[in-house]
Amino acid sequence: MNLLRACLLLWLLVGKLAWAGGAPAVLDDHRKGLSLGSTGQLLWLVDDLGTLTIDDVRAAATDARFGPPPRMPLRGATPAYHWFKVVLEQRAASGDWVLATQTTSLQDVRFYGPFDASGTALAPPVHTGLAQPFATRPLGSERYLMRLQPPGPGTYTVYARLYSETAPSFDLSVWDTAEYLQWRQHKRLFDGICYGILIALLVYNLTLVGIFRDTTYTFYVGQCIFALLTLATFNGHTAHYLWGNAPWWQERSYFVLPSLWLFFGALFTRSFLDTRQTPLMDGVLVAIGLLAALTAVLGGLGQFAIAQTQNELLASAGIAAASLAAILVLRRGFTPARWYLGAQALLFVTVAGVVLSNWKVIDAPFMLANGLQIGVAAEMVVFAVALSTRIDSLNASQIALRLRADHLAKAATTDPLTGLTNRMGLTQGATQLLSEGGTHALLLLDLDRFKPINDTYGHDAGDEVLRAVATRLQTHTRSGDIVARLGGDEFVVMLAHAPAGDALTALVKHLELAICQPVDFQHQELCVGVSTGVAHSPQDGPTLTELMRCADQRMYQAKQAHKDAAQHPAAPALPLA
Repeated sequence: MNLLRACLLLWLLVGKLAWAGGAPAVLDDHRKGLSLGSTGQLLWLVDDLGTLTIDDVRAAATDARFGPPPRMPLRGATPAYHWFKVVLEQRAASGDWVLATQTTSLQDVRFYGPFDASGTALAPPVHTGLAQPFATRPLGSERYLMRLQPPGPGTYTVYARLYSETAPSFDLSVWDTAEYLQWRQHKRLFDGICYGILIALLVYNLTLVGIFRDTTYTFYVGQCIFALLTLATFNGHTAHYLWGNAPWWQERSYFVLPSLWLFFGALFTRSFLDTRQTPLMDGVLVAIGLLAALTAVLGGLGQFAIAQTQNELLASAGIAAASLAAILVLRRGFTPARWYLGAQALLFVTVAGVVLSNWKVIDAPFMLANGLQIGVAAEMVVFAVALSTRIDSLNASQIALRLRADHLAKAATTDPLTGLTNRMGLTQGATQLLSEGGTHALLLLDLDRFKPINDTYGHDAGDEVLRAVATRLQTHTRSGDIVARLGGDEFVVMLAHAPAGDALTALVKHLELAICQPVDFQHQELCVGVSTGVAHSPQDGPTLTELMRCADQRMYQAKQAHKDAAQHPAAPALPLA
C-alpha cells in the first residue's frame, strides 16, 4: 500500500513538473486555432474565496502553485474562481491573435496581459461575462476573448480569471484574429441554418395549431420556441441581438429557457404519446414537467447551481421516461411512436458526441461546437414528421366522426321501418322548402282498412303493407319532393312546386291508385284504401303547422265520404279539395 501511494505521488509530481516546465505555445504554428487545454500548455489555479488579484497571482509564491488542470472537465458547481496561465511565443515580427473561451456561460471573465518578458502589461485588462453588458465583449464576439497584438518576436504570458457556478468546462483556445473571425462567420452560417429549420417548423406548426386546434401542436410549438431560444442563448446570440443590455436576464436565461424547454417537452410527450394509457409513465412525465417549471422559477430567483443540476437530471430522466413511454405505446399499436423513438435516438447520439468531445475521449471540435443544435434540429424535424402522421390520424378520425354524425343525423330524421323521412325530418325539410317561396302542396294520406290486416294477419303483415306503400309513394314522386311517415298508417307527401288544378287532382288519384294495389304477403293479397287531404301553400298557410291542420281537416272529410260511400253506394262522393 505504501509503495502504491509513493508511486501515485511520484506520478503527480512528475506530471506537475512536466506541465509547469512545458514549452510555450507557438502562435505562428496554430493560426487556425489551438485548444490549450488539450495540448498541456494551460496552467490552472483555483481561488476558492475570489480574493486573489492579478498582482497576487503573478507573485512568485502564488505563481508556483499553478499546475495542470484536472483531466476531466472542470465543473463550476462550486462558487470558485479559476485562474489560468498560458505562455505564448510569437516568432514573427508582428501578430494579431485572440485568446478565447470555449463556452459562453461564464458569469465573470477577466483577461490580463499580455505580459512581456520584463513583466510589463501590453494591453489593459478585459472585464466581461454574463454579468456585464454585451458591449464589454471585444470584437462583438459571442464567446469571451482577449485580443493579443504582440509588438514583436518573444514570449508573452496571459492570465485569465473565469467564474461560473454552472459552466460545463473551462478551456481556452488561441487563434489568429482573421482566422477566428472567418471561423466565427462559418459558425454563424451553420447556426443560421439550424435556426432557420426550427423557425420554419415553428411557423408551419403554428399554422397547424390554427387549423386543428389540437393541444399537441400547441405543446410542440412551445417546445420549438424554447429549444430555439435555448440554442441561441448557449451560442451567445440572444445576448448579442435580443437582451445584450440586460445582464440580469442574460445570466438567468441560461437556466430558465432550458427549463421551459423541458416543461413543454414533457407536455408534448404526454399529449403525442397519449400516456394516459400508461398511468405510471404518465405520472413520471407530469412530475418532470412540474419540476421543470419549478426549476425555471429557481433559475429566475438566481439559484443557478441548483437549477443547472435539476435541468441536467430532468433532461436525463425525461429522455429515459419518454423513450420507455414510447416503447410501451408502440407495443399497444401506436405506430407514430417509432418516429418519436427515432427523434430521441438522434438527440441522444449527438449529445453523447458533445459529452465525449468535452471529456476529450474523442477529438471532434465540430461536434463539440455544433452537436447540440444538430441534435435538436434533427429531433424537431423528426417530431414534425411524427406529427404529420398524426395529421393523417386526425383526418381519419374526423372523417369517421363526420360519417358517424351524418349517420346519426340521418337516423334521427328517418323512419326505421320504411326508410322514409320521419316527423322531425319532415319539419326540417318542409321548413326549408317553404322558405324558398313558390307554390307547394301538402298531401296527408291515411290508410283505410289497415287495422283489420294487423288484427287478422299480424303485425308482420301490417309492416309489409307499410313498406310497400312507402315504396310506391317514392316511386311516383320526384326527387325534390318530401315523402314522410308520421307514424302508424299516416303518410305525408310535400310536393315542391306542385302543379295546379286538374293536374294536381290527377296526381293525387294516381298516388291513391298505386297505394290501393294488392300487397302480396305469404301468398295472400292484402288490400288497403287511402283517404287524402290536400293543402296548398301559400293559400292555406305559409307554415307546415297550418298546412298540416288544413290537410288533416280535408283528409277527415275524405275519410267520412269513403265511409258514407261504403254504407250508401248510390251516394255521390265528396270531391277532393
